[in-house]
Amino acid sequence: MKAINKYFVAGALMLSFAAPTMAQDVKAQVDAITKVVVDAKGDAVALKSQVKDYVKANKKNAEALAGLGRAFLAAKNFEQAKIYADMAMKVGKTNAAGYILRGDIASAEDDGGMAASYYEMATQQAPQEPSAYVKYARVYQKVDPNGAVAMLEKLRSVKPDYPVDAAAGYMYSSNNQLKSAMNYYDKVQNVSSLEDYILFDYASTAYVLEQYDKAVKLSEAGIQKYPEYGSFNRIGLYGSDKLKQYDAAVNYGAKLFSATDTIKYTPNDYIYYADALINTGKYDEAIASYKHIPEVDPENKDVNKYIAEAYTKAKKFNEAVASYEQYLKDKGEDVTYKEYDSFADIYIEQADAATSDAEKKEAFKKAADIYGLIAEKFDYAAIYAVSKQATAYYQINPDLKVGASLPYYTKLIELINAKDEKTASDNNKLVTAYNYLAVHYIQNDKVAEAKKYAQKLLELNPENETGKQIMNLK
Repeated sequence: MKAINKYFVAGALMLSFAAPTMAQDVKAQVDAITKVVVDAKGDAVALKSQVKDYVKANKKNAEALAGLGRAFLAAKNFEQAKIYADMAMKVGKTNAAGYILRGDIASAEDDGGMAASYYEMATQQAPQEPSAYVKYARVYQKVDPNGAVAMLEKLRSVKPDYPVDAAAGYMYSSNNQLKSAMNYYDKVQNVSSLEDYILFDYASTAYVLEQYDKAVKLSEAGIQKYPEYGSFNRIGLYGSDKLKQYDAAVNYGAKLFSATDTIKYTPNDYIYYADALINTGKYDEAIASYKHIPEVDPENKDVNKYIAEAYTKAKKFNEAVASYEQYLKDKGEDVTYKEYDSFADIYIEQADAATSDAEKKEAFKKAADIYGLIAEKFDYAAIYAVSKQATAYYQINPDLKVGASLPYYTKLIELINAKDEKTASDNNKLVTAYNYLAVHYIQNDKVAEAKKYAQKLLELNPENETGKQIMNLK
């Protein structure tokens, strides 16, 4: 199964400590003016009267003025937001609110350097405000993750109880430095104390680093503390499936798909769940899971391939063939020889499971026809395909005197000998082909022909007993 990219689980960093705290009475005022500003889409002219009254009532309150500026920021009126951020900085020089708002505006304008400057000023003016350090680190980690963590370490010195290791882990994770992220995450003493998104990122980072046991344990901790956060079941599903703990994976998958939060499902959710179901013998449920993939990925052309694989494992070969034929049809001109080879594998599986000789031969014949198609359509895969075709016909009739595989081994010899340089694999295939032809001809009393191929056989494998015996014939 394909490796899953880390960002199948990562979300935007929405830290609860991302903005300064404020008194409840101020918060109520800010909430009220924010609704007014956002509803008016930040139109300063239309809001002139309300804003004037608000400012008059809060002209010396930095938090309230910054709250007004943040309302304009939410409405994407950056110029008005700057006005009130500057007012907040003027009346509250030792309050972080105005500086942080100014940094947020710069960040929204994609000016990371300016944002970092304002956040750093906030740490100097109000050193006890953790959000300033965190926001600085969030911006600075894009250019200097170590510098960002240094700022978080500075925060640790002024607020020893702040979860710096978790924040540093997230910073490194966001910068895709996963091993460094894990080094910090692993310093966290009590994972159940982590915010849901931080714990989720910790678990997903462990998963991507292939620390599946840890990922599952962290996901379980997340489920216990945040049962409404359905995505922890995703990590449990993926990690358990990787560990081949399929019963556990099925359990996590069932919980994932019964989640009541706003989780958005991905194709991999259905793929991993189906894989676990297949490995617990629940083939019909696995097929049902695969059939959900188009709901989240309408352009996915692999669905019928997955379904065919499930039908094959369930030994429902007719359904497997029908599904795989639809897969090939959907792929059109993009079909590769390996995909045809996988189609042939269905017939090989059918032959192995056949209960009658006639069914077995029919399945091998269909596989052989596909190998012939590969040889015809893909010159670069012809040697491989003709070799497989010869093997399939040997399975249909192993009597070397009859020589069902004779034309295919003859073609194989021709293809390999046309190459300027032969690989060890090529030579092994030639040994098999020469051996077959030599025995075929000796069994049909064609000694000269038999010796011709026995000689070639011994050139490649001097100790071959069949070749020696044929060459010793008079």
